[in-house]
Amino acid sequence: MLKYDFSLLDGCAISVALTVTLLLRRLSKRSRLSLPPGPPRYPIVGNLFQIPTTYLWEKACEWAKTYGDMVFIDAAGVPMLFINSHEIAVDLFNKRSSNYSTRPEFVMPTLGGWKWTTPLMPYGEELRKHRMYLQKFYQTPNVLNYLEVQQKNCNVFLQSMLEHPEHYEEHMGRLPAAVLMMNTYGHQVENENDRYVKLGQDCVRASAGTADYFFLDLLPWLRHLPEWFPGAKFHTVAREARDLSHIYKNEIYALSKKKLLDGTAKECMTTIFLGENGQEGGVKDEKEFVDVAATVFLAGQETSSTALMNLVLAMLKYPEIQRRAQEEIDRVIGRDRLPAFEDRENLPYIKALCSEVLRWQVILPFGLPHVSSQDDVYRGYHIPAGTMVMANLWGISQDSRLYPDPLEFKPERWLPGGCNHDSLRPEEYVFGYGRRICTGEVWADNLLYIATVTLLAAFNIEPALDPNGVPIPPNERHKSSVIRIIGPSQCNITPRSEKHVSLIRDLEVA
Repeated sequence: MLKYDFSLLDGCAISVALTVTLLLRRLSKRSRLSLPPGPPRYPIVGNLFQIPTTYLWEKACEWAKTYGDMVFIDAAGVPMLFINSHEIAVDLFNKRSSNYSTRPEFVMPTLGGWKWTTPLMPYGEELRKHRMYLQKFYQTPNVLNYLEVQQKNCNVFLQSMLEHPEHYEEHMGRLPAAVLMMNTYGHQVENENDRYVKLGQDCVRASAGTADYFFLDLLPWLRHLPEWFPGAKFHTVAREARDLSHIYKNEIYALSKKKLLDGTAKECMTTIFLGENGQEGGVKDEKEFVDVAATVFLAGQETSSTALMNLVLAMLKYPEIQRRAQEEIDRVIGRDRLPAFEDRENLPYIKALCSEVLRWQVILPFGLPHVSSQDDVYRGYHIPAGTMVMANLWGISQDSRLYPDPLEFKPERWLPGGCNHDSLRPEEYVFGYGRRICTGEVWADNLLYIATVTLLAAFNIEPALDPNGVPIPPNERHKSSVIRIIGPSQCNITPRSEKHVSLIRDLEVA
């Protein structure tokens, strides 16, 4: 009989064979699993021509009525999964965050040189560094230090509203812009024509404009079309966005750094991370910090201003809610001063109203897409690697299973005894999920509160009247984009009394 000596090499070979066998069985099992339900797919193009070019979140809600809280579509080879449930979003983005934290390879940000922005970065070491910087800036102790900046700029906002209420959209854009400029760069915005605010807002609009070319992410080969080719205007849009972002982020940082070097800088994100005021640390990679700082403005300005525009819309549609909010302010604060941050815990209806603003008109209806890094199995369904997974935040916010009368603006739903007091709060999902959650949540929440409470304390917001004395309906149509921007309505914003006029004019703004 032949004698066989079992060697280490033999053991390795058997281990490899077993591993391959188990892997093949696993893959075979997954291949037999069904994809999540969704509309029927056509050969080659899949569901490409069923995807609307606008208001995709509304279509996702429509599909959910037929196929459930997970809707899978195939856009010409690009797998997409719409999630219409907070529970599922938490399961995937929070509990399985290692597999659902990266981003798609967006075509327009690539062409336009916008991949440096934190929200668009794929998951990796560079993103972790960005979020480390942002979390240090936005951690609660630092946010509390910047309440004074928010308060003073809110005072400027109130004075602007008093002088030119017809330009309320501009004032609501300038408020977060001015706060962000001071918080990030130590730059004091002096007037409506501030160069750096204008540059930053132009960048925000340019980046939002690139989102109009979402079809490039579904048909990425189109990026190779020459610029002169009919329909290839996206090359021009991308180039303009790239040039704008380069000018903005470098010019404003250079200004901030100059102030730091000549000793005139005010405490801000730049001074914190460049080691000003005796603080340890600093930034080894200056370019990296320039990108992080620019991201703060681009991510926070238009989202915050849109929340305030939605507040005005709500007050125009629901005057009885405005009156109830003002009654609470008058009862708790009186009319001899304007509200401050210290009053917040004593104003439960105002707090509820702010929460309802976030739920009633979700600003980022889909957030930003996540991508599955590897194949996954969830609730018996196969989710292929590379699937673009999007939480339909609009659908969650309008889910009648969670919120009775979801289309109605009802702050009382969040009060003790209200129908949603113990339900899912909008703050739990409107800022995103998992490792991609917005780091500026507390900052944004504070700004929304102070702007809301002071505006309602000092002003009445009422519809304008047509020539026949009939109230003009407010503008309710939001733009279909990454951010659900809404334009102004014809309305009258007037001080509640001469006493309020005096209070506003006496406010400290310097």
